[in-house]
This record gives sequence, structure tokens and C-alpha cells, in this order.
Amino acid sequence: MQTFRLSALINFSVLLGMAVTLLVLAAPVAAHEKVLYQFSGRSDGAVPSSGLVMDAAGHLYGTASFGGDAKNCTGGCGVVFELTSTNGKWREAVLYAFHGGTDGVRPSGNLVFDSAGNLYGTTFTGGSGACKGGCGTVFELSSKRGSWTETVLYSFQDVEDGALPVGLTIDASGRLYGVTTTGGTEFGTVFELSPSADGDDAWKETTLYSFQAFEIQANPGMVFDTKGNLYGSWFQLYQCVPPNSCGTVFQLKFTDHGWDEANLFDFPGGGNGGQPMAGVILDQQGRIYGTGSDGGNNWGIAFELKRSGAGCTEKILHRFCSLNNCADGSQPEAPLVFDQAGNLYGTTLGGGTGCSYPGCGVVFKLSKNKSGWTETVLHSFKNEPTDGASPVEGLILDEKGNLFGTTPAGGAHGRGTVFEITP
Repeated sequence: MQTFRLSALINFSVLLGMAVTLLVLAAPVAAHEKVLYQFSGRSDGAVPSSGLVMDAAGHLYGTASFGGDAKNCTGGCGVVFELTSTNGKWREAVLYAFHGGTDGVRPSGNLVFDSAGNLYGTTFTGGSGACKGGCGTVFELSSKRGSWTETVLYSFQDVEDGALPVGLTIDASGRLYGVTTTGGTEFGTVFELSPSADGDDAWKETTLYSFQAFEIQANPGMVFDTKGNLYGSWFQLYQCVPPNSCGTVFQLKFTDHGWDEANLFDFPGGGNGGQPMAGVILDQQGRIYGTGSDGGNNWGIAFELKRSGAGCTEKILHRFCSLNNCADGSQPEAPLVFDQAGNLYGTTLGGGTGCSYPGCGVVFKLSKNKSGWTETVLHSFKNEPTDGASPVEGLILDEKGNLFGTTPAGGAHGRGTVFEITP
């Protein structure tokens, strides 16, 4: 599905038109959106392929799957970028442009920082593996005197270790965890990378789990609970097949003999939703939250899972496309994020009032009240020269509660944007 998503991002950036037709309006937009950067598709990058991370100074970091060095890759091999603000104006700097060989191709999935300020990420292809075009890499970017150096920590080989990785999670000890979208027993793996005890550049890869089911796709967005267990999700690669083949939220529990996998909730499809494409998050009580791109009103859901015995029970927080012409959004493919008050925020690929049907996507807020959860659309994307379109990645918040994210399409060049939402 990540292969499909990358292809979809290209199509969105190339094919989405500039026409804007207003639809039946939903509730008034309750926030201000500002485009911080518009990618040109040249050396600065194109089609941002990850959510953002922020350092202590408020600088933003992310990846773009295209742009940069175009000698060995049509449209460029992708970049890692930084955005910094001076007097309210944002400037982009390319920290690393991939060259299309063993250094990796097509960065995909989120970046993570370690405690020393080094950045880690994955490339979907490239590296030294035997796959056509390479099986993907895990890389590190380290800064010295303002210059960033890339080191490939691991190249996937498409055997037990898997291939085509999509993002990372880091623990307190600096170990990296992620998923591959193929390989292992054909259907992807969960892996761990551990730094060498000698402090050299060698990292050890351990396959924690190999997915067994046919035509499923594991997601980025693995998350730890307080006991060190990992949680994630997978979905059907081509389409949801009710009643119980519409994706799963799972747990990997560390035991004396390794990691044990347990399915916590199997989505039934239909009105109860399915296809959790973005991984999950946890609250302080251990409840699980996420989105499904299918079901509900046929256009996706936001959900909560609460532990019950060995599994979970589901509560639907919102069924998208509940308003005329999906003014409240449709097809959420991104993870959720909490603010300090317990509100949830996310994005949808389609819907909204900014474009003709099926819409260019929205940023939404879910707030809890006595009767349940209420959805508010904070921004409907317009796919104009001054706005983005079709977000598929999650959001981050700064200490003031401002939201930051990316769109793979839209902007002055049609090659994607970085935006800020001020509630």
C-alpha cells in the first residue's frame, strides 16, 4: 500500500487541477491556515512524504520523496529538509539530497531525533539490497558545525529482514523500530536496529515479527506503552472485505522468549469502519486511538479502542462524510495527535469545501464533551497557488498549540506544501 501511496502522491501533484468550485458549506472554519513553504520540484524537493518533527529551537524537519539530485532518478531522488523562521518568514534548507544508489532513494515515513540531535529516517528503495532499485535503507543524519552527514545504518536485503521500510520509532535507549512493507514471509516485518556497544557505525538488525496474512500491509506509526510493548496496525492491501478482513490493531509484547504478537481488534468493515492505514496512538490510560480510511459512512472513521480481556472494544468518535458533499472530510489516512487539553487533531485526504467533489482534504479537530466527541473542520484545502491539497500525513503541535503539517500536492508549483494552522 505504501507503493500505492507513493504513486498516488505523484498523481495528486501532477494531475490535480486548479479549478475551485465551492460546495455546500459546513460549519465556519475556526482557525487560520498559513502556507510556510511551497516546494518547486527542483533542488528543494517535491511531494513531501512524511509528517514533520520539531527541535527545541522550533525548526521543522521532514522529507520529500522527489526533487533534489535528478541524475539517477526521474524527478529527483528525494531530500531531507529543514525549515527555519526568522521574523515570521520561513526559509528552507536541504540537509541531504539522495543520489540514487547505496545511500537510498525516495525517503518515506517519519523522521525521529535521538537525544544528541541526530536525525534518523528510512528510504523506500535504494541501498545495497538485491531488489530492483534497492530494498530500502535506514539512515542517520548527523550535524557538525552546521553541515549534515548521511550514514546508512542498514540496507534491507528482502530476506528475513524484509524490504521497503516506511518510518521509525525510537526508544529511550536509542534503539530504532519500524516496519517493512514486504519481505520476511512476503508480507512485511517489524524490525529493531540496535547501535553497536563499541560505539562504532555498525548497527544490528533484528526481525521482531513477520506478518503472515495474505494481501495485508503493515503501517508506520508504531508506538510504545509504559511497559515497553509496541502497538501498530495493518490493513488489507487492495480492499476491505467485511465482516472481519478490514484491518487489525495489534500488540507486540516483549517476553522472555522474544516478541509475541496479539491481535487486539479486527475491524469488521461497514458501519464500524476499517482499513486503519496510519498506525495508532495511546492516551495516559492506555486507550488506543486512530483512523480508518474505510467504513462508517463509507468514507472512514476516527476510533477509540478500550482494552477488554485479551482484546479491545471499539468506540467510533466520528464517521466522516456525515455532512453534505463530505464537507467534514473523507478518507483519513493519517494518525491522530493529542493536545494538552485532550483534543484530537488529524487530516483527511478528501472532502471539505475547498474544491469540487471529492474535495481536497481537511484539517479537523475532535473535542470531547458529555455526549461524545464533536468534529470541527479547522481548514479545507483549496489546491490553489496559495494553498495545498490532499494531506496524507499527520500533524504536530508546538508548545502554543499551533499545528504543522504537509501536503503532497498544491502550492504555486503543484508539488506540495508545508503549512501551519493557528487555532
